Amino acid sequence: MAVALPAAIAASIVVGRVLGPAGKGEFTLATLIGALLLTVLNLGIPAAISYFISGGHVPEASFVKTVVVLGAALAAIGFVLTLSLDRAGCASRLLGTPHLTAAMWLVFIGLPFQFWGTFLQFVILAQGRRVLFAALPALGQLFVTVLIGILALLGRLTPVSAVAVTVASQILTGSTLLVFSQLHLDWLRAPLLSPRFWSSAAKYSLTSYGANTLQFLIQRADVFLVSIFLGVRAVGLYSVAYGVAELLTLLPQRLNNLYVPRIAGERTPDAKRQEVPLSSSLVFVSTAAAAVVLALTAPFCIRFFYGEQFAPSVTPLLLLLPGICALAASSIQTAYLSGVGRVGTNAAAAGAGLALNLLLNLVSIPRYGISGAAAASSAAYCAQALLLVQAVARLTNQRPLAMLTSAPPAVFAGYVKRAFRGAP
Repeated sequence: MAVALPAAIAASIVVGRVLGPAGKGEFTLATLIGALLLTVLNLGIPAAISYFISGGHVPEASFVKTVVVLGAALAAIGFVLTLSLDRAGCASRLLGTPHLTAAMWLVFIGLPFQFWGTFLQFVILAQGRRVLFAALPALGQLFVTVLIGILALLGRLTPVSAVAVTVASQILTGSTLLVFSQLHLDWLRAPLLSPRFWSSAAKYSLTSYGANTLQFLIQRADVFLVSIFLGVRAVGLYSVAYGVAELLTLLPQRLNNLYVPRIAGERTPDAKRQEVPLSSSLVFVSTAAAAVVLALTAPFCIRFFYGEQFAPSVTPLLLLLPGICALAASSIQTAYLSGVGRVGTNAAAAGAGLALNLLLNLVSIPRYGISGAAAASSAAYCAQALLLVQAVARLTNQRPLAMLTSAPPAVFAGYVKRAFRGAP
């Protein structure tokens, strides 16, 4: 993460500087289409991988072969579905553009590799290969940043070429993981997953799928609505606001990914209950402290790095920060609930948050623009986090406030060090 974070920031700044708000908006929508298809079509398989492989519930080689086959099939379904929607004229209603652009279509070349890369990263995480799990995305982001920088220096950076670089990184990561998994598991020779495992795996994965899809929509529905109501240029401005704000969620997301297999593999219920207040309060306090620093420095930094044309991004960024702090704290709650098999609770909280998000955004975006989108989304994040904190507090017999105030300051540095190094 120490490599991925500055690399991601650098790539975002270069794209914004060179392409401007409109080009940044087209690039954002193109990559968002790939992320949306990956989320909507993954059927909860990443969560199932963490839960079932960490708990030793399925034969690994057969599970890997099954998810590789599913990844190829899901990518094909995504392409056919998108082609049908575009020909039916749905792009204007969903994205605010008459048809998908060349940059948006380019995403589909990397889509199968996105599925394989995502699925197999969770396999290596469930196997305890945390350093590799952290290293691959970091190297992929570094690859993207270097190539975008080269294209910018050559005067060849466009929304299409920026997306092409992202797709190349996805192909490289997916291919590497396919070869690595074959060398360690020989999954090509393994049979597909036995039908006797399908019932329990499908029940867990589909419930988790609902929660993850709703969570993605909570965090990205505002972008689609901004595109529909305000256009691609507004998406470019808003993408800088939420992109900078969501830097604060990188550490919580890292801990979330480590936490699910850890909780799923923990055999002592008391140990699970005792750790969650400490972990969630550590995340909340550290994110809140970072948000204060970001609020003080962002007005200058956005103008300095992105240029004066992105000055309208400052106010939405500040409005997003309270919700981002809540989102960070709730990431540990969702990981705990997933680790103990309570993914239905995650889905219920995400559904409530999405409903509120859509309602508030539909009212606020036409009237207040991207600032209205930020305020509405921030309120929805806070409401969802409150539901999750209360659910976990009841499940663990803890006070809800304990989920945010249980961390002694002395242990904070150790948790950050473990998150960056990928230690168990």
